Amino acid sequence: MNQELLTNARVRVANDRPVNTRGEYVLYWPQMFRRLHANHALDCALRLAAEYKKPLVVYEGLKLNYPWASARHHTFILQGMRDNAGAAKKLGVAYWPFVETPGENGHGLVNRLAAHAVCVVTDDYPAYIVPAHNRALAAKSTVPVILVDGNSVVPLTRLGAPVAAAAHLRPRIHKLFAEEWLLRAAHIPDVPKVAKSKLDPPFRAWNPKQDIAKFVASLPIDRSVPPVPGAEGGSVAGHAVLDTFVNEKLPNYAEGRNEPNDPAHNAASGLSPYLHYGHLSIQEVAEAVLGEEWSVKEINPKTRNKDDFFCRDANVNSFLDEAITWRDVGYHWHFARNSARDTNGESSLDVSWCAHPKTDMPLFNFETMDFSPGGERTLDVVLPTWAQTTLRKHERDRREYLYDLEELEAAATHDDLWNAAQRELIATGRIHNYLRMLWGKKVLEWSESPAAAYRVLEYLNNKYALDGRDPNSYTGVLWCFGLFDRPWPPERPVFGSVRYMSSGNTAKKFDLDGYYEYVDRVAPRS
Repeated sequence: MNQELLTNARVRVANDRPVNTRGEYVLYWPQMFRRLHANHALDCALRLAAEYKKPLVVYEGLKLNYPWASARHHTFILQGMRDNAGAAKKLGVAYWPFVETPGENGHGLVNRLAAHAVCVVTDDYPAYIVPAHNRALAAKSTVPVILVDGNSVVPLTRLGAPVAAAAHLRPRIHKLFAEEWLLRAAHIPDVPKVAKSKLDPPFRAWNPKQDIAKFVASLPIDRSVPPVPGAEGGSVAGHAVLDTFVNEKLPNYAEGRNEPNDPAHNAASGLSPYLHYGHLSIQEVAEAVLGEEWSVKEINPKTRNKDDFFCRDANVNSFLDEAITWRDVGYHWHFARNSARDTNGESSLDVSWCAHPKTDMPLFNFETMDFSPGGERTLDVVLPTWAQTTLRKHERDRREYLYDLEELEAAATHDDLWNAAQRELIATGRIHNYLRMLWGKKVLEWSESPAAAYRVLEYLNNKYALDGRDPNSYTGVLWCFGLFDRPWPPERPVFGSVRYMSSGNTAKKFDLDGYYEYVDRVAPRS
């Protein structure tokens, strides 16, 4: 195998199996980078196809029993698969989409496809079910399983040891950004002739031309979480949202990003679902925001100020600090936890499914980095010592209000602003960025224990949010308990020295009339 490829900072081989030179194809399995453009993993697979003179097969699958499976998540993913089928046809590569149904079980399918491959390339995504998938495939496969990090502009392996705050990671990203910017993935993949084919799959392929709504309605998944009206998945829709943001919202981003309002009138990008599902890459988002004329010569390498690093536009710097630095904090933290787990040789069951979605509440286990039992210990496992200590000290404090999961899920609290945020989440799959922090903090305040609060937040966020089940989403929830933060005096009941937020202060800080009107329109009060 090409030595240059093996020494690439984005690439690691997950097992020590020999290349199957008699294989029929190079297999690319997009699990989270679900796009056929601006994709380092796709570029890697194409280089291997050229090296071994074999066609490329892109296999994209969707199973029924992933944690928090619902009509909302399924529909968004399938709309992306529809776009990928069209993109593959234009590129001339074989695209094999498989969607599990009660009559067509996908268990073991990737391993069977791998048996006929030269090697397998897949996404080195550090969260949710993907690390378990990758470990299981690497252990069972008879061919090399090659993991490619396409998570951000700077490869996560180059960012060093785990950090306690974004301020510690920012200078590392800034130091490497110009170098890695010149090594971006190909926006239009270079497909060698040998990689093109019309190979047929050894299973009945999902039909991307069918009515997706009717298809999803036929599946045994949670239909109580329906698709969001107007929120179309896929790269085509993602690019439209990106264009709208750059042309209409970016000019007001620095001042308006925290202002809760109707999404049509606030500065939030709306891009996180497309980044989460991989329908867009952070690379192409940064390219669009920086503009065609931008070059690395505009970078200010000597600045210690996040507001003038990329260029002299405060809006561009503000957005890219959120989209790159803060996003990378979550991805790097998860990547480091996976690396530590692998280095320590910790065993796990590599659980990537939810056996009883109607009765079980999935809990991600940060010790085994999968859905093995033990996720209830999350706060004791991941929080800094000061946060664990102060939360434990105040765990038995009296709560003025106490709500259970059913009441919280139904937005049935005394707090109108919190209820509005929860209703927005249920109806639209999103909560305004600033209110999402408040939403999490109040659940901590109103739950019988921090552990109970975390279970509620993981469940509600991952069940309803289109960008849930994401590294950045998990670290955002954990920030509410003190991760990536510092002690904040004075000590308060329940919170201790964990940062406190209140609906009253939020109402004083922002004019919320537009936000309430918007929520009442999209999620009328019951």
